[in-house]
Amino acid sequence: MRIKQQSSLTTSSIALALAAFLLPGCTVEQILIGQWYSIDTPQAGACPSLEWRFFVNPQRSITGLLLRDGQQRIADLSGVLNADDSFRITASGAAGVANVTGQFTSQVSTISIHGDVAGSACDGQTFKMRLGSYFSTRGGGGGGGG
Repeated sequence: MRIKQQSSLTTSSIALALAAFLLPGCTVEQILIGQWYSIDTPQAGACPSLEWRFFVNPQRSITGLLLRDGQQRIADLSGVLNADDSFRITASGAAGVANVTGQFTSQVSTISIHGDVAGSACDGQTFKMRLGSYFSTRGGGGGGGG
């Protein structure tokens, strides 16, 4: 019986390795549905450090807020998280509006700001970060990314 189980385990391991090799376009979702997230982007030149606090609901809609220097609320966030964890967010605040795009991956995640909601120095900034298991959740229900 043990030999059969090991053989089955070996066959499963080989199948999993082949699937990973043959399906390189498949991704594992980084963002879990029903969770609050907080991501800090560092100061970049005159663009201040920013804190992105957001929630992803079961319809993959994003809502949240953008803080400057971790304290001052400068914008409300609304957008959509796609199945591949790419996103498009609108950041609306007193200083204006920005379109924010990017993608969360297990390697290098990107956040690009197009607009002046966080100040003119942030317009055109792209942040590339190794977030890995960084995503800090802040309560909320569980649920897969699907």
